[in-house]
Amino acid sequence: MKTKIIVLVSMVITASFTWYFLNYNEDYQPSTDFDETESHLVVWSPSHANTYVNFVKNLAEDDHVTLFVPKKTIVDSLFKQLKLFGVNMDNVQLVKVNNTNIWVRDFGPTFLMNKSGETKILSFKYNDYEENTFPYEYQSFVKQRLRASKIVGIGGARELNGKGLAILVEKHEAYNNPKLTKEDIAQELKEKLGVKKIIWLKSGLPQDELLAETPIFGNIYTNGAGNHIDAFCRFISPNTVLLAKVNTNEINTNPIVKIAHERLEENYHILKNATDQDGNPLNIIRVSMAPLLIENELNFNEIRTFIRSTSYLNFIITKNKVIVPSYAQYLKSDDAISKDAEVATIFKSIFPEKKIIMLDCVELNRDGGGFHCISINKPKKDK
Repeated sequence: MKTKIIVLVSMVITASFTWYFLNYNEDYQPSTDFDETESHLVVWSPSHANTYVNFVKNLAEDDHVTLFVPKKTIVDSLFKQLKLFGVNMDNVQLVKVNNTNIWVRDFGPTFLMNKSGETKILSFKYNDYEENTFPYEYQSFVKQRLRASKIVGIGGARELNGKGLAILVEKHEAYNNPKLTKEDIAQELKEKLGVKKIIWLKSGLPQDELLAETPIFGNIYTNGAGNHIDAFCRFISPNTVLLAKVNTNEINTNPIVKIAHERLEENYHILKNATDQDGNPLNIIRVSMAPLLIENELNFNEIRTFIRSTSYLNFIITKNKVIVPSYAQYLKSDDAISKDAEVATIFKSIFPEKKIIMLDCVELNRDGGGFHCISINKPKKDK
């Protein structure tokens, strides 16, 4: 009888340990922008060199940077150029690739990690009309197989808190996955990213709408990324999100600002009435929307007026800094100077232990992106 009890107890203990370790190892969650970083992945852009040099210099002061160099760029010349500008090249690894697309946040790898520090890398489809070759190059570089998703998944269009909560934008997903329902998308993210709950926002900023044949208002056209969430709403912790807002005194100053206000307030009410994956309300911090930037540009053989996808929330968190887009340096207007100062103060109150770096990124805004769009933080493995 005593032997049977010992055997039974042993079986129960074995089963318990087996269940524990299986679940422990399978509980993968995607990395977040506020996780400790092993390296920032960036694709070099010769056409945005001024912006990139400043950005990489700030990243490399304290963090490691993996800088992917398109095939037409000479690595040795780029090395000398960065070093001459004062970039800490001891923290920069230059990697030659065929890819020339700079928006690595959108098409690059998604990193997942479980509680035991094991990692998986996932690649979504970039779009339905262009093959995304970067995952194959990255797979070869890290010598780790990437898993693939069957749906279009743009990195700058989803926010994840690393605990099972995702925030998506309905208008963006409807455009990029027209044959899928919200339930289809939720099921795929549950299977591939461990997402337990999705909060669905309605629309992004009007100035971030895709290039279209018709103007958004009057004679003003857009050439943004297409309702990307990282232009107006970002997680900074598992339970806290930053959300852009239009200041009360600005609502009626411009028709596009008024549209932005209506969209942002609709999204605010959705977030305010939502809960996280555990049923807790979200902490929402409002940050002023960036100043409008309207410029004339030769397009379709005619001069057109474009509104650029400016955003303070397209920022990057590093070990000791938060790198935030700045507009005072370029616009030099009282409004831009005042807003830059206000936003810097808000970020300092949110990240008191970090240095707030305000950097001009108008070059990127003209092409529909920002600092968050051109980088991915590869998470540091827990020991």
